[in-house]
Amino acid sequence: MELSTWQQAVPLVVAVILAIYVPGTLIAAAAGRRGTVELAALAPVVSLAIAGVGGVIAYPLGMRWEWWSYLMSCALVLVVVLSIAGRREAMRLMQRGLRHAETANRASSAGSIDSADSAQSGAATDTLQADSVRPASKRPTPQTFAQCCREVLRLCRFWLPACAGVALAALTVTLRLMRAVPSPEQVTQNYDSVFHDNVVARIMLTGQASSLHALPPIREVYPIAFQQFAALGGSAVPGASATTAITAAWLVFAALIWPISILYLVRVICGRRVISDFLAPALSAVSAGFPFLLLDWGTLYSMFAAQVVAPVLLALLWRWCRHDWKAGKATALDGLGWVAVGVIAVSFCHFRVTLTVILLALPLLLVWLVQAVGALRRANAKAFRIALGAGVLAVVAVLAVGFKIFVNMYLRTNSRPISGHLNGGPALPTEDIPSAIKRFALGVPIDSTDQRMAVFWPIAVLLIAAVVVALLAHTQESLIMVASFALLGFVFISCAGTHADWAKVVTALWYKDQRRLFAAWPIAALPLICWSLLWLLDMASSALARRGQSGRQPSLVLRSCALAVAAIIGLLACVANPQADGMQRAVGRTYAFAANGSDDPMLSRDEYLLLGRLGSHVGEGEGVISDPWNGSGFMLAIGRRTPYYAHLNMLWDYDHAYLALHLGNMKTDPQVCEIIQRNNLHWYLDMGGSYAPGDPQHAIFAGMRPVAGVMQPVDHQGRATLYWITGCGMGSRP
Repeated sequence: MELSTWQQAVPLVVAVILAIYVPGTLIAAAAGRRGTVELAALAPVVSLAIAGVGGVIAYPLGMRWEWWSYLMSCALVLVVVLSIAGRREAMRLMQRGLRHAETANRASSAGSIDSADSAQSGAATDTLQADSVRPASKRPTPQTFAQCCREVLRLCRFWLPACAGVALAALTVTLRLMRAVPSPEQVTQNYDSVFHDNVVARIMLTGQASSLHALPPIREVYPIAFQQFAALGGSAVPGASATTAITAAWLVFAALIWPISILYLVRVICGRRVISDFLAPALSAVSAGFPFLLLDWGTLYSMFAAQVVAPVLLALLWRWCRHDWKAGKATALDGLGWVAVGVIAVSFCHFRVTLTVILLALPLLLVWLVQAVGALRRANAKAFRIALGAGVLAVVAVLAVGFKIFVNMYLRTNSRPISGHLNGGPALPTEDIPSAIKRFALGVPIDSTDQRMAVFWPIAVLLIAAVVVALLAHTQESLIMVASFALLGFVFISCAGTHADWAKVVTALWYKDQRRLFAAWPIAALPLICWSLLWLLDMASSALARRGQSGRQPSLVLRSCALAVAAIIGLLACVANPQADGMQRAVGRTYAFAANGSDDPMLSRDEYLLLGRLGSHVGEGEGVISDPWNGSGFMLAIGRRTPYYAHLNMLWDYDHAYLALHLGNMKTDPQVCEIIQRNNLHWYLDMGGSYAPGDPQHAIFAGMRPVAGVMQPVDHQGRATLYWITGCGMGSRP
């Protein structure tokens, strides 16, 4: 048995692409969305929302969530959307018919037309109709040839920049991942990966995919929409491992969905422009360490997936607040419906990212609120007063409830006081406030060892210049984007730069975790960069026109030079980027196997391969005892067998706690044998020591060791050995 190759992972990648794009595209198109980029951006949002809701509904009904149930739910949603769209179209046609009838009635009542004029008009009409049916000459004329050439050039200009930008981003992410990770079957060996990889394996094995029952008894409520699509990819290829499936799904989200999401956000804000269509997706692959940032630290697959689709939700909010709400009742309701779909999708990936989106959208929402209040006041003073009073009461009520919850969680109880409000060691500040300000302004991430990456000066200079240009332009759009970037920076700096209690209050909704917030840096920065570049280009073109230059030649030359510079910047960022190179090396270290004889990280290649063979030895109903801190926590994901200790740390019951401390006393302690017999524990897996031997959570496993004379070795590779328990009356292996 050997590790799989990247070529063998291609079918899984294709399966994930089909699962997330085909149903979502059909439903978005049926709902009236148009345009390739819009459909490609909305399709993952639709599919994620359906998968998340479908998994929750399937669980209490006792249904397996897999390909057939997912496609059935997509088909049901498609039928509902088509019926609503058909009814809307019928009403529109009916209204048009009524308008035409009214027009005809008014025309008939205005009098008759002179008969002679009518006859002459009829003859002219006949002549025109006769001319219209004459066969056209089949010989191409210079005019038609030139028109064809112009049409081809128009289509290239229409499609090429966006396609080139997305293709460059996808190729960059794919090649960097393949260079960092020799096999897609490898795992990121850290605490969080044990949970995420085992969730995917559980969905593949049991078909249970409810975010309200994610991985019992380890964690019940947890958003797992990303893991659902990884499981679909793994289920489509017989024999595929959960680890390969989750790597394939990550690649689809990072290389395809992420650049398209950024492209869609920039298009909603800036419109369809050649420079931004190429530059936005290209820079998304290498800005501020994302999309590799969360893969290196913590392997936060759910948080990562939510960050990937967050730009689409922000774009939907932007379009509604700037346009849809004042474009008529039907358009406003349709826009709100899409915002709701986006909220559902992001929440089923990871609900806390909705808070990041709200943070980024807060200036936008405030501007809209002022405009909406002004419009309501002009339209109906009484309704304005009622709405204002209700709004104030609602805000006060929400703030009061939030304050009460905050006081109970952090001030009145000792379970989690504000002074200890951290999400583990990695959430500790890494520098002081001035240093954090500088790092955020330059877009510099840190890796999992808290080492700074290099500054990539082209993007850093573009961002600083963009902020200056946006402030000088002082349009509503530019000021909203600068305010969003500043708000994100304020919360990030509070995370990274200080351990003060006020910072914990500010960052309570984000775990006081700088990396998850820093992953949103491209969402705030790239639209600002693109908008500022386009604004400068338009100002320069207008200046040339005001100088009285004849023709379009100066403007065309200027725009061609700007496009060439943008292409160079995009290519340079993807190909020769020391910051991206540093993130690639960090990811390579995260995926690397332990050296033979080493306990850190969790798994060596030999240990991984032995876990992969467990299914050929261990029956489905037979329990396996092992120390989860030595890498055997991945047993479900790699070997498709559930270990007795399902996670690294839990509230262990009596049997689990006693056996962990006293397994080595099997020959002399009757309680050990009683627990083994009661829980049908036939196997013991020895894979060395803990990857974190000093962690107090591991102290409970001090009694874990093989016992000579009552354990029979069955399989081994390197120092990893699988034993059949012969003691405690369990008998010899059948």
